[in-house]
Amino acid sequence: AVSVQVQLKLRCFRGLQVSIPIKMAASIVVPSDITLLEEKKSVGNRQLYIIEKLGLLGMAPFMIRLHYSKMDKGDCRAVLSKKYDPDDKSEAGVIVQKRQESVRKAVVSTNFMWGTAGTMSGL
Repeated sequence: AVSVQVQLKLRCFRGLQVSIPIKMAASIVVPSDITLLEEKKSVGNRQLYIIEKLGLLGMAPFMIRLHYSKMDKGDCRAVLSKKYDPDDKSEAGVIVQKRQESVRKAVVSTNFMWGTAGTMSGL
């Protein structure tokens, strides 16, 4: 975290002005290691299947992030839209392909979550 110095100016009665220095922590968001690895190993764009598009549609549009530990709809779309070389058998290539498959399964399962909720509410 970066420390930022801010001056807080208060105006008291009779025109007296008080200045108080305050230190605040500024948040800087940097890409994670896996995001950099995905960009490095990407060989093009991948077309999303209709079931993946519907799953992304059923996800929450945004997420309140306190620690940037979860992926929102935009992050999932970014992971799914990358294309990787299927012949790449390096450890990094296997990691990004497995991560993409994991995200794909989570997105597709959103369809079944909403289907189950709709079915159970109709019973």
